[in-house]
Amino acid sequence: MKIGIIGGGKVGQSIATALASQVVGLVSASPETTAQLAQRFQTPTYNLIELVQQSDVIFLTVPDRVISTVASKIARLCQNRPNLRGKIFLHCSGSLGLEPLAPLAKLGASVGSLHPLQTFAHTQTSLQGVYMAIDGDENALTVTRKIATQLQGQAFHVPPEERAAYHAAACICSNYTVTLQALSQQLFSHWLPAEAAWQALLPLFQGTAHNLSHATNPQTVLTGPIARGDIATIRQHLTVLPPEYVPSYCHLGLMTAQLAVQNGTITSTQANELTDLFTKTLTH
Repeated sequence: MKIGIIGGGKVGQSIATALASQVVGLVSASPETTAQLAQRFQTPTYNLIELVQQSDVIFLTVPDRVISTVASKIARLCQNRPNLRGKIFLHCSGSLGLEPLAPLAKLGASVGSLHPLQTFAHTQTSLQGVYMAIDGDENALTVTRKIATQLQGQAFHVPPEERAAYHAAACICSNYTVTLQALSQQLFSHWLPAEAAWQALLPLFQGTAHNLSHATNPQTVLTGPIARGDIATIRQHLTVLPPEYVPSYCHLGLMTAQLAVQNGTITSTQANELTDLFTKTLTH
């Protein structure tokens, strides 16, 4: 299986690193970057159409907003050439369905998607053990499962109509975790310089992450005043928090109270008291 990659960012290079023996080439936004990638991965320097011609499977690891543009460009360039039957095009977006690849499907290509459920901090991010949301026509699904296995990942199917919900869950897990840590740091900066504030909070975050990494159900590691039903402490928090923090604190508190009662660490009566407190605070 000869693999071509369109897009030379962190995702594209991570996939190219993991599948190096099968990658025939990479094409980036500029000729200079394409040449650098060819040198790095020891592949020929192809243009867009040459890469498509040389590949069985073509990854589009470009930003979501340009997937449709790139797919349309390939389709336009291939209109007067042999059709794309036998080629498989895969995008790596978590939120998009297959519509952006429709121009390629009309020319006979198989189309699908493979989204690694992972953050890409650098160009050699390991995909071992990573779950990967896949979708596509029958041929594309078969190939994406094989590729996920080669990447030492775990493939699972998310249909087009559920991609947005899937991606929202991933954003809550990753992006909003960062937001919450940044908000905590801002509050702690009242007592420490910003960098020291994060260093003070980091062991607490790492301890929580450690507990989560050893749990089969994340809600079971919940601790803190809501998990204890300590309503007096929660009232104090709501009194002293800056006003702009209060709505987020209350909304998260409402959900946390439900987790606590499901865990059995507080009673339904305590959960109702917390719910009333948060709801009244939000409506005032």
